[in-house]
Amino acid sequence: MTTVKVQLNKSRALRDGRYPLVFQIIHRRKKRLLYSPYHLHEQNFDVDHGRVINRRGRRVADLAQINTYILSNLQEIRQTIDNLEHRTEDYSVSDVVQLYRFGQDRSFVIPYMRRLIDTIEREGRIGTACAYRSTLNCLLRYLGQNEHLSFEDISPRWLNGFVSHLHQCDLKPNTINFYLRILRAVYNRAWREEVPGAHFISPFRKVHIGTVRTAKRAVSKECILQIAKEREINDKRLEMARDLFLFSFYSRGMPFVDMAFLKYSNISGNTIHYIRHKTGQALNVMMEAPLRHLVEKYRNEGEYVLPILKSGSKALYKQYQSALRRYNRQLASLSSKLNLPAPLTSYVARHSWATIARSSGIPVSVISEGLGHSSEKITYTYLAALDPSVINAANRRITNLKPETKKNSL
Repeated sequence: MTTVKVQLNKSRALRDGRYPLVFQIIHRRKKRLLYSPYHLHEQNFDVDHGRVINRRGRRVADLAQINTYILSNLQEIRQTIDNLEHRTEDYSVSDVVQLYRFGQDRSFVIPYMRRLIDTIEREGRIGTACAYRSTLNCLLRYLGQNEHLSFEDISPRWLNGFVSHLHQCDLKPNTINFYLRILRAVYNRAWREEVPGAHFISPFRKVHIGTVRTAKRAVSKECILQIAKEREINDKRLEMARDLFLFSFYSRGMPFVDMAFLKYSNISGNTIHYIRHKTGQALNVMMEAPLRHLVEKYRNEGEYVLPILKSGSKALYKQYQSALRRYNRQLASLSSKLNLPAPLTSYVARHSWATIARSSGIPVSVISEGLGHSSEKITYTYLAALDPSVINAANRRITNLKPETKKNSL
């Protein structure tokens, strides 16, 4: 039986009365200590729960950061112990420490990604952290028990083997490209941080990472009008789903996550000012009459404009994820109830705004700016394919050439 505890090492007190924060590992009556970079006063440490607290006038400025560090490292130490127990029953406490420190080596991909995910979460970029964690889990499934992948090991040959594995798992091309893009971002960040094994000449340079055009996600202007004019829904949940869909459309395709976290403090006069969760880009949306109507319809005493999250509640991102799943289910039901030509999803309003804007003759550069895209290349992936009748009409005009008639000269 191996035990792990978080405690203060009182045998090494500093002059100011603080003690080193350590992880104590005991296995077969042998004890080893792993030191953290933190030192605390005794009053600021909850021995029973192994966490940092503010007490008796001594406040800890980075309390949340230290507690996150404790939880993260406890998880890594316990995972190290689980790995050893899975391999052999005959291991020592020194083996635990050695393997743990091996995992802390920045040149290894798995511990580097785990620490990077923790950093991203502390920055509040929860969606990005989830995407990175999904990629990490995919990588772990591929590596199996051998988690000792270094950045030096990532070569074009290794990447081809990884991609081949993903194809064998019957993943869609865009899903495979999603994992590769994130892994490439991790590799590039490691190179910028001068992590050993990450090279300037990237192994990803010979790996094609693109996107495959997916099925059409936009609906027509007539469909939007049908949704907006429908008065016989007779279901409060579907009515709210309809209103959220229209709110997104009227606000230039505001993503659901930004709608969920939109606060009254983001509204000044007749303009919505908000920061996109995905990109951090600042956007300003002038509210036209239909959007103002929805803001007033759902006006409440809380801090959030729309009734998606509960003000003052914890675990907001989990609330958002549940709300997103519920929203998409309700949109599917609404699509069926209204006999729409295509099913609605949380993406459709955004794609529809872009496609209808293009069909109205608005330049792609303006559409790109309106959506908050970093480049027009991203916008083109949003735009639905042109109606075949439009292409056929253009071809008819081009192929049925007629000679120009000369005006009679006087």
